[in-house]
Amino acid sequence: MYNINKIRNKILLGDTLEELKKFPPESIDCIVTSPPYWRLRDYRVEGQIGLEATLKEYIEKMLKITAELKRILKKTGVFFLNWGDCYGGNNRRAGLKNSRGCMNKKLIPAKCMTLQNYRIIIRMIDEQQWILRNIVIWYKPNAMPSSVKDRFANKYEPVFMLVKSKKYWFDLGAVRIPHKTTIEEYRKKLPKSENNKTNFEAGAGIIKYSTNSAIKRRFTLGKNPGDVWQIPIQPFPEAHFATFPERLVEPMIKAGCPQWICKKCGKARERITRTKYEVKSNSISRSIKEGKEKEVGLVARNFTGNALHYTIGWTDCGCNAGWEQGIVLDPFMGAGTTALVATKLNRDWIGIELNPEYIEIAYRRLNRER
Repeated sequence: MYNINKIRNKILLGDTLEELKKFPPESIDCIVTSPPYWRLRDYRVEGQIGLEATLKEYIEKMLKITAELKRILKKTGVFFLNWGDCYGGNNRRAGLKNSRGCMNKKLIPAKCMTLQNYRIIIRMIDEQQWILRNIVIWYKPNAMPSSVKDRFANKYEPVFMLVKSKKYWFDLGAVRIPHKTTIEEYRKKLPKSENNKTNFEAGAGIIKYSTNSAIKRRFTLGKNPGDVWQIPIQPFPEAHFATFPERLVEPMIKAGCPQWICKKCGKARERITRTKYEVKSNSISRSIKEGKEKEVGLVARNFTGNALHYTIGWTDCGCNAGWEQGIVLDPFMGAGTTALVATKLNRDWIGIELNPEYIEIAYRRLNRER
């Protein structure tokens, strides 16, 4: 069994499943990875995952890996899984059971998507009790051109966000983004009511019959980035295979991996935020003067689109034992993008990789960053 502190910031050479078995339970804070897709690419290394003869063989092997990942992930941990798909044809066999429980060795229909990712995700939920919290759409504006003429070109890949318990560590404040539209641009588009006052819909609430002076500006930092991320592909000349863009990995690590964890009790620090509502109207001013706190609270909740979110501190467990960085695991490290981004964000990391050439590439990237 590995001593987790002795393998921090190291890439382990070996088979992913066998290496994962050596990890102690609940020792990893966050997992960020993209596994080899079935029958899509040959990484030219013996024992690689993805070249199985049938889709069933691939699925069963991947489920053994996801079971180990669930074992070693902390209860507060988050698992980000970028997993695309491929099409049937070229003698790709499903090897799946039919309704009678008999093995079906027929070929996957040519031109049909295999749905390898969704097949496995559903079994992860049904059989391993993973909790699927999000399917993030990674939209690639500069995706590779396609010569296909009988369907639309592929421009996105899904990123599955999974957890193992209902309560987990997630820092939305680290990835909130500013609004692109200024309040002046909003005012020009606002319809007028019968009273010649502005009707304004903002975020989760609706502000009815509010004067323009009551809407100062949209909050500068505070928008939830949502589940559609537009991130260009990032070419990497040292590797012949597809690599993560750093911009895709950054929000996963920021939101899913704590920067400070108590060395004694193991509790992660959490962001303490305060929301300020920038509302200045005569009715609210009168309410404040008259001490009508309930009325002020109701008004503030209607102005959710005008909120400024401030970080005022971080929780403290009180152990006074010092802090250590959270650990991000990439069980299919490849060229080391997950490790590189984790280093930039002051998190520790662990990688597993079967190909020693890729490990050399990853360490070269890390050494340049250091």
